[in-house]
Amino acid sequence: MTKSAAVEQPMDSYLPERIATILVGSQHAGLISREPATRIDYLLEIASLHTRNELLRQPGLGRLGVQRIEKWMRLHGRRLRRNEESLDSVICRFGFRQAFADARTGRAGPVLVISPESRDKLLRGLGSYDMRA
Repeated sequence: MTKSAAVEQPMDSYLPERIATILVGSQHAGLISREPATRIDYLLEIASLHTRNELLRQPGLGRLGVQRIEKWMRLHGRRLRRNEESLDSVICRFGFRQAFADARTGRAGPVLVISPESRDKLLRGLGSYDMRA
């Protein structure tokens, strides 16, 4: 019996569920939406509102977690907010979502940034959690 070597990807394009949960409940997530499902759909935007130092202060996120977020964001063409940037300037750069353009042209939606299984599990876990706080 021969074992085949797994094809190694340079980086996982999905954000780990644990980190996604932290971002959905982070300090700037409320600027995007009150609804957990919407927050999950806009995780890249939520992450981009934070500076590295703000993320390091998040309970459950250490240096390695923040590095994982930075790599994930680079993979999707985004970055964290710089210390000297205002929240307003980052929000002004958000632009139109690819999903809107795809819906108008009849093409498939955007690439998911969290696995469908993790998304469902995260939403079930937040079902009783009041996101308006």
